[in-house]
Amino acid sequence: MKHLLAVLCGCLPALALANTSVSSPQSLWKEIQGLQKTHAIMPESTPYQVGSRTVDPYTTDLANTAAKDSVQKAGGILKVTRYREGSLVVKENYNRHKQLVGVTAMLKVENFDSVDRNWVMAAYDPTGKVLAFGKVGSCIACHVIVRKQDMVFAPPPQQLLPITTWKGFFPKQAMNPRYVALITQYPHNVVP
Repeated sequence: MKHLLAVLCGCLPALALANTSVSSPQSLWKEIQGLQKTHAIMPESTPYQVGSRTVDPYTTDLANTAAKDSVQKAGGILKVTRYREGSLVVKENYNRHKQLVGVTAMLKVENFDSVDRNWVMAAYDPTGKVLAFGKVGSCIACHVIVRKQDMVFAPPPQQLLPITTWKGFFPKQAMNPRYVALITQYPHNVVP
């Protein structure tokens, strides 16, 4: 099950953290639970929006106040060039029955990893079991595609991954036909 969930989130186990100012995986999970309880939907996102994979065809994006303020100040997700320190963005991944199957998160922590914009990456199963935490190379490799947006993707259909890039990150998974339809419908929203 652990391996399956790691594949679902697209992340591999992280390296050990050297920076002690970074939240622990457990404290970050508590912050995520707070966002879940208050339904802190990220600006421009909607509950159960289209996800890119058949294993989790629905996603919901959450954000804390710092992240929401960054989006508001910039005038939209696509216009954010730097999120405020302390920003937390979360993606809840749901199966076709709209049951939570995984949670991924990015927390902006000062002096964590300046090369990768100081984002701590994390992945959890639905119960909060840690699957990855810290500098997670596979997560960073995908998110670097939107480096100009401080490594945060806008929700579909605002921003879509090209099919070839998507298949490079998820070679053993099937693509959600609804996501593919969005790529066809909104070709100008595909990340170059």
